[in-house]
Amino acid sequence: MSTKQSLTTQIVSFFALVRVQNILLLAIAFLLTGKYFFAPDKSFWQLLNDYKFIALLLATTISIASGYIINSFYDIKKDMINRPEKTIIEQQLSQTKRLYLYFALNFLSIVIASFISWRAALFFSVYIFLIWFYSHKIQNMVFINNLWLTILSIFPFFGIFLYFKKVNEFILWHAGFLFLILLVKNILKDFVNIKGDIVNNKQSLPIKYGEQNTKKIILGINLLTFIPVIRLLQFDNTGDMRYYFYFSILLYSAGFLWFYFQPKSVRFFYFLVKFLIAVGVFAIVLIRL
Repeated sequence: MSTKQSLTTQIVSFFALVRVQNILLLAIAFLLTGKYFFAPDKSFWQLLNDYKFIALLLATTISIASGYIINSFYDIKKDMINRPEKTIIEQQLSQTKRLYLYFALNFLSIVIASFISWRAALFFSVYIFLIWFYSHKIQNMVFINNLWLTILSIFPFFGIFLYFKKVNEFILWHAGFLFLILLVKNILKDFVNIKGDIVNNKQSLPIKYGEQNTKKIILGINLLTFIPVIRLLQFDNTGDMRYYFYFSILLYSAGFLWFYFQPKSVRFFYFLVKFLIAVGVFAIVLIRL
């Protein structure tokens, strides 16, 4: 293999490793959240010219990219069973190179955050530690791992709270809705990865408590999801985003019923939830400023 081919292969491997599509979606969510929830009086151009906001965005995406790397480092045996094709692509980067990239990205994230303030650098240092602690210890603790991962998913948005020093009931209800949807997604991932977990003697909700009991837990979380949705529909700020909530709850409920009575539909429901989360990111533009 030529040097050029080798370099191209490793770049593709890196993009697969850090879930570049998730990173791009997160960056869009970050920008839209900053604009529509925290700085409605500013244009996108003004936000993009705010070097501290851009530093916050970069530090967030880079630290999450490093999180994907360390998680794949610990989960390589399980991933070879659950998603062998993608794992083979990721393995074009050696374990040693992955560790070098992990430390380099963490260092870069903290350096970028330090341009905002020393508090921001401390915030991302804590975040990086929590991601590592999840991969090293927490991911084998049943249900705690689901909660921990969900908190890690929304943790970067607390950085926006701290930066703009703004929070209100409307924002908190949105955060509650996102938390519950992400929690369901993470539990569904246990169903999708059950084969690799069993082979590698890892515990998860479906393995420890059974698939039917886990479905009942998801049902309970689904019912809780209606609380923030009903509350959000009462805000004028929700604007045309209310149609997203109507659409998502209808589709989400239908998908759950199919999953509940048809065990083989778990992958469909899992990707449906991921789809609704992605659509929800772009639906932010429908909020009434």
